[in-house]
Amino acid sequence: MEQAGPDAAASVNVKGIRDPDWKPYSAMLKGVKRFEEKHALAPGAELKFILEPRRAEVDMHAIALRLESDDAGMAIPLGERNIFSLPVGQGPLYDKAELTLNRKAGSVRWIPYVRSAATSDTIRRLGDLRLACEVHWAIDKETLPFAMRTAMGALGGPCNFVSQKGTYSFAEPRRIAAATISFNGKSAPVPFSGTSFTPPLREQDWSDDSVLELTFADD
Repeated sequence: MEQAGPDAAASVNVKGIRDPDWKPYSAMLKGVKRFEEKHALAPGAELKFILEPRRAEVDMHAIALRLESDDAGMAIPLGERNIFSLPVGQGPLYDKAELTLNRKAGSVRWIPYVRSAATSDTIRRLGDLRLACEVHWAIDKETLPFAMRTAMGALGGPCNFVSQKGTYSFAEPRRIAAATISFNGKSAPVPFSGTSFTPPLREQDWSDDSVLELTFADD
């Protein structure tokens, strides 16, 4: 793919750059399928994704996201905060398609964005987080080496590790100052470090409707 010039960011016809850190479109669709299978974890949520910078200096304005194959291409609309829905059912022309951006490879990442009503950047629902983890794992495992995929699967996968040593953390764009979980009068601290937190995804004592509250250092 050719790199876009400085004035190309706002053009819908700009050619994107394939990021080797991103997953093929076919793998992303595995996440869509997993979302449908596990939708009961967050029945009021839709599956979306959000683009976030890997480094603070990355310019996130006027990003052009595209789905491209050797035979076809289409722009993917980005909403507020660069949130998007993955197009599905595009037919055989997109069987080997890739998601591309008008940014340097390795500068922007995608993250599943699963939010029920009444949630926010500071208030999260545990079922939403469980479902987001399921989607992320369904996508990632498609491109892992067979031995690693098998070993992770034997442990229950990152969303349901059978070992207490296995955890799955969520990254935030801001530094976290505190994190708690609560449900029906019960509350407990949630482990966090820097800009990431580790909710109790596998602990069934916590309902999907449990609420996590995050406090950020700059609030």
